[in-house]
Amino acid sequence: MTRIALITAALLVALAAGTFGALAWADGSASGTLPAGTRVGGVDVGGLNQQEAIARARDRVHSAIARPTYVRLGEKRYTLGPSEAGVRIDVETAVKRAYVESREGSFISRGWRKITGAELDQNVPVKAVADRLKVRRFVEGIAKQQARAPVDSALNITLTSVSVTRSKPGRRLAARDALVARLMRRLTSSTDERTLRAKTVEVPAKANADAIWDANPLAVTVSRDGKQARLFRRGKLVKTYRVAVGTPKYPTPTGRYVVQTMQKNPAWNVPQSEWAGDLAGQTIPGGDPRNPLVARWIGFNGSVGFHGTASSGSLGTAASHGCVRMSPADVIDLFERVRTGTPVYVA
Repeated sequence: MTRIALITAALLVALAAGTFGALAWADGSASGTLPAGTRVGGVDVGGLNQQEAIARARDRVHSAIARPTYVRLGEKRYTLGPSEAGVRIDVETAVKRAYVESREGSFISRGWRKITGAELDQNVPVKAVADRLKVRRFVEGIAKQQARAPVDSALNITLTSVSVTRSKPGRRLAARDALVARLMRRLTSSTDERTLRAKTVEVPAKANADAIWDANPLAVTVSRDGKQARLFRRGKLVKTYRVAVGTPKYPTPTGRYVVQTMQKNPAWNVPQSEWAGDLAGQTIPGGDPRNPLVARWIGFNGSVGFHGTASSGSLGTAASHGCVRMSPADVIDLFERVRTGTPVYVA
């Protein structure tokens, strides 16, 4: 090898050594900082060490994410703060990841980037999470405030009128699970739009007026003072009967009942009572002259009910032992109209 060749080779070796040395030095000088162009959660942290990057990113990312979120429902606005929602923002892990990724590759590429001032196009997202249980409790609180139970139609009975109240629909919060999911996303994002819209849906009543009328087409009322029974069909008076009611000693019980039993030519199970005399405890068959239950029996309160009577002169008075006496023709007429379950009101 000639002298010139040797000198040339030595120069090349020296140049290479110098270049590698410069690159190694440049890489080493930058090893404690994040390279230019590094972003964490969109925040520029280039040229900062890890602690400085954490401080800068935490301040800006927290201010962007850790803000109240609102749910608008009609004129009402509900506020969910980040602490109430258990929002956690992990800036430290994102910065450490950015640093690790910036050290990938060889010292040559890192040193060259440092020397030339090239920027690293890197944006490491910051993980933010909310506590789903706390968010769900918030949504359930809204649901509880907004909930309104439906009101079913109901049968109203007085001595002289039968009517049905109107049903009213209720309401409930719609799409609760979807609202929880939407809040979870919004609470952990940096979007400027922090208000979510929610809505309620109608909850229909189980029984409307038609259903109540269909279930109770007939109703019977008994006036103890007026000695009258009235039959109503779907709220309209269709018949009035002259009756006898219980004496002051054995009054016909007041209240609201339903027809429980219906019998043709009923037997009489005589109660164990002093007023029954020698018949107490016996069963008197239907049609027997000793049986006061003539033609039909329509029971509505155990041993109390409507029945025909042979004592037509007692009608219009307080003469029975608690039952409602009717003429045989009237009790047969009533028997053919009512059914078990028909409401009976006595006052």
